[in-house]
Amino acid sequence: DLKPASGEVRIAFLPVTPLLIPEIASGAAGELEALRTAARAAVNEVCAGATRIGVLVPGTVDAPLRSWRLDGFGLPVGQGQPVELPVAVAGWLLADRPAQVVGTGASASSLRQCDAVLVMGDGSSTRTEKAPGYSDPRALPFDESVLAAISAGDPVSLAGLDPELASAVGAAGAEVWRRLSTQVDEVASAHISAVDDR
Repeated sequence: DLKPASGEVRIAFLPVTPLLIPEIASGAAGELEALRTAARAAVNEVCAGATRIGVLVPGTVDAPLRSWRLDGFGLPVGQGQPVELPVAVAGWLLADRPAQVVGTGASASSLRQCDAVLVMGDGSSTRTEKAPGYSDPRALPFDESVLAAISAGDPVSLAGLDPELASAVGAAGAEVWRRLSTQVDEVASAHISAVDDR
């Protein structure tokens, strides 16, 4: 999480893998239990006492998140209208807490009204030959630079991420990380709770 020095906003950077949702992970659910536990703990930490929770995702959406349903992974999960994967994972992690989904192309004012923000985005998908995007030698250094920036509470480095490189290594989170960086001036504390390289 990143916490601006004002103490007014807490921010959690979270993965978007559907396998965080146990019903979808099925027999492999146990393999991601540590990441799932860390993600839920991060959400509980940043949302404790929050009066308005924001969920930052790609796109132009600016709408409340009260219910969600995820289709397309073998079985429907959740209840309500179908939503995009980042919104569904956020909805599962929030465990019925209401939130406002804000797209990277939406007005900055919606995000500024929040006192807790979940930033939904993944790193590269090209780290190995078995990865979804095959293998790109630039993927690991890219991911390491992002983790270093988050761990150091360095929004300037996140703002400077190369969008072409991010696209080449399949880092879907770059768009939301860069957008979030424009909303953070000073950081009081930052830490990495968990990393999963699969």
